[in-house]
Amino acid sequence: MKKIGLTLFLLASLGLLVSSAMAMGGAPDTNTTNNSSPTSDKTATVGQAGDKYVIDDFESGSLRAPREWWTFDIQTAKAVSNDTYTGGEREVAGQAGKYSLLLKGNAKNWYSGGCGTYLAKENLDFAKYNALSVDIYGNGPGSGTIKIELLDDDNNNWQVEQDPAKSYAPIYDDKYVTDIRVDWQGWKRVVIAFDDFVDDNPGVGDDVFNFKQASGSGGLLQLQVICLGSKGDALVNLNLDNIVLIVED
Repeated sequence: MKKIGLTLFLLASLGLLVSSAMAMGGAPDTNTTNNSSPTSDKTATVGQAGDKYVIDDFESGSLRAPREWWTFDIQTAKAVSNDTYTGGEREVAGQAGKYSLLLKGNAKNWYSGGCGTYLAKENLDFAKYNALSVDIYGNGPGSGTIKIELLDDDNNNWQVEQDPAKSYAPIYDDKYVTDIRVDWQGWKRVVIAFDDFVDDNPGVGDDVFNFKQASGSGGLLQLQVICLGSKGDALVNLNLDNIVLIVED
């Protein structure tokens, strides 16, 4: 059955925002920086690759294609060259590629903004994956904390309805979250099992991971990253690369 909500969601996706742990946020500010670099000659890897699904490796040098990201409130969110981002875990640094996603901005009451992307696609079922892997470049202690949010489809319409009066909290769908405190220098790979994500809105949706496309549900719909400062007004400064859904033993 054709999912009629998908087209409507894609048209509206840049206006969507779920709240951070501090109940901050809101619809993306029109002045938010989304400094996408021009697309490079190197083709990005986005999509299935064996037992992995690459959400983005940013090798296009752009936040517009092949995957589109929306940004909100953060001062800088853009694909940048990795030439100056070296060190850390040798294997991870070697797989960083030419570009990564820079997230940088001063926090206000801990909150610094973030970014997100829509994942669902017809006949693309994420049910076989059980963990999320992400390579993170830190600038030492105080780099910031990222809250990763995964939202599924509990009312079978392939979109996430949110309440602007409640910090854009999902109205019908589950939101699962995990926090990563970035306090290291250089590249590091962080793998989080889905079982380690926490239901951030119990009582909304059905409180069950529904990443499988079934009975009209779009399954796993979207991923968002919320940036939090190490202090209330601290600078968040870190890079993300190779965001991948994996099958972990």
